Order: sequence, then C-alpha cells, then structure tokens
Amino acid sequence: MFSLKAINPYDFLDHSPASQTIINRTNVIRNHFEFSEKLHQNERQLLLERIEDATHKDEREHYEGDLHYHEHFFERVHRVATLLILYSLLENIMAKICKVKADEINVEFQLEKNNIIKLKEFLKKEININFSDSKIEKHWVVVTNFNKIRKALVHSEGDLKQYRQTTTQTKVDEVVRIVKGTPELSMYSNTILISSEYVDLNINTVENLLLAIQKN
Repeated sequence: MFSLKAINPYDFLDHSPASQTIINRTNVIRNHFEFSEKLHQNERQLLLERIEDATHKDEREHYEGDLHYHEHFFERVHRVATLLILYSLLENIMAKICKVKADEINVEFQLEKNNIIKLKEFLKKEININFSDSKIEKHWVVVTNFNKIRKALVHSEGDLKQYRQTTTQTKVDEVVRIVKGTPELSMYSNTILISSEYVDLNINTVENLLLAIQKN
C-alpha cells in the first residue's frame, strides 16, 4: 500500500514534505474513502434489492425511505468529511513545502494564516514557483473551485439558501456556477450533492498539485 523507499514510510504526521510522503499521506485518505464507499455501496445495493423484492406497497415505501436517507445522509456525511480532511492536508503540506523551500534559500517564512491563497502568493513571490506552468495551473484551477465548494460545506453544510446569510451573493453565484459546470456535483433543492467521483477527482488533484509544487 505504501512505498518502503520513503525515509520513513510509516511516519505520516511529522515528516518533511518529500514526494513519497505526499503520496503516502494522500493514499491514507484515498484508501479510507474507497473502503467506506464500498461499504455504503453494498448497503445501497441491498436496499435496492429489497425494494425490488418487496411484495407490499408499505414495505417498498419503507425501503425507499431508507434508501433516500442512506443516499442523502450516510453517503453525504462520509464524502463531505473526506473532502474536509483532504483540504486540511492540502493546507498543511503546502505550508511545510513553503517552510522547507524558504529554509533552502534563507528566506523567512511567517504567515498569520496558512490558507492556500496566501501560501500560493508566498511560493510565487519568494520561491519563484510558476503557477502558470501547465503542470501546476490545471490542478490549481480545480483546487480553487474545490475551496469555494468547501467553504459552502463548512459554513452551511452546502445549503446555499443558508449560505446566502453568511456571505455575499457574488460568492453564492460563483458556487452555483461551479456546481453547474462540474459533472461530479449536483443540487438537491438548495443543497450541494457530492458524488464519489468528485471526491476521487480532488484527492488526485491535491496529490498532483502538491507533487508539482514540491518538485518545481
């Protein structure tokens, strides 16, 4: 599952942001997500079979209610939770990359907040990393959209009607634009729905972005 070529392949919490460590860290999230997703999909399939086999209307409606609850709560909770820990990993490793690269050229690295926009600006200005490079830019576009979706999830559980109470209409409109332009996202009433493909997309993107920055 993890490479034994890393300096310490089992040290996931306090290791320098080497390429293999980045891969190991994202693999922890990827493997956990895939395992949980498989469990949920098995449960979903079982409910579909019970709906198909139901001989009475009340029995079928009961299982249909369970399926709705499963799809909109159980699956949603673990997908959203995966995205939030993934974003936390992104910020943490980006900050570690900044610190390592700054030390290499004797530049002070000190930010009040480790958000990805400020970290990007530090890497561009102080480390001269080119975020217009195609190997970085394509991943950065996905990550910035991910960040906007994440904010809606954090501040209102993805309920855009509620999100309007805590942010500007412009930001809400931007989230709506991203959802409409992302096949892996959809809306149920006012709430953002997350597919497993969207989680996979962002795990892969975060890993590739961090590796591209680290190697640059």
